[in-house]
Amino acid sequence: MKYMLYLTAFTALVSCELKGVDDGEETGTTDSVKVTVGENVVLDENGRMLSDSVNGVPNQMVYNGEKGLRIEWTKKNTTAQQIRLNDVVMINYHARVAGGEEYDSNDPIGEPVPVKTNIGMLIEGWEKGLLFMHKGDKGRIMIPNAMAYGEDGYLDKVPPKADIIVDIEIIDIITPIVLEEGVKVYKWKTSDTGKTPEKNQLITFDYFAFIKGEDGHLYDNSFKNGVSFSFKFENAGVVDGLHQGMSVMKAGENAYFEIPAKLAYGKKGLLDLVPENSDIVYDVRVVSIE
Repeated sequence: MKYMLYLTAFTALVSCELKGVDDGEETGTTDSVKVTVGENVVLDENGRMLSDSVNGVPNQMVYNGEKGLRIEWTKKNTTAQQIRLNDVVMINYHARVAGGEEYDSNDPIGEPVPVKTNIGMLIEGWEKGLLFMHKGDKGRIMIPNAMAYGEDGYLDKVPPKADIIVDIEIIDIITPIVLEEGVKVYKWKTSDTGKTPEKNQLITFDYFAFIKGEDGHLYDNSFKNGVSFSFKFENAGVVDGLHQGMSVMKAGENAYFEIPAKLAYGKKGLLDLVPENSDIVYDVRVVSIE
């Protein structure tokens, strides 16, 4: 089961003439048809999908990928930065069962939320779909069940063998702070007040911890015991990469720390949680620095 950052789980169609605009954006199409995602016929709320071609020309607002993965854009910024593996992306989204009910969205949060690729945070189809999108894009990713929750489904939210549709807007791609020994800090919430920590100050924060890479997954978090974690800056037995990442953080800030293996658990790994020579990622929310 994939880690879900905010709610129980993670998931617009515009009919207008296909055309390019001066800033490299493309929008819409005139034709709509029924299409399939995996084995099932999937319709939007109006019962229609974008056509694969317009007047015999391949529709650049549609992508058809492996196993029935499909992306339809309502806005496509081809000149903007494209999402790459390991990026942190700020998004608005609505996730629904194809032909069924919405089961997740960031609407209750009231602001865009961050997702990070290559850590096992997202279901396979969502992550692979994101890598075809750009900053500023809007559209939807249609995910076959084999690239979603498969035969098991997800709790009482997603039935077994259900295809998923994610309506999505790419708000921003976070540029990381790259520190001297290779730690990358992707700040997705910043503060204009406070100071970065000094030696022996107590840092209190909440976190999710992931293995990075093809087999990426969540291996630890501070929420399981309902208590935030604390350590003394530059004077406590946590991994070096965590100290380095915290060196550029302030109270109230949130970030992903991407930590190379040599600054994490190295050749020994961590019990049965972190394999040897594994890069790790912390999703950090700093509560206080005192």
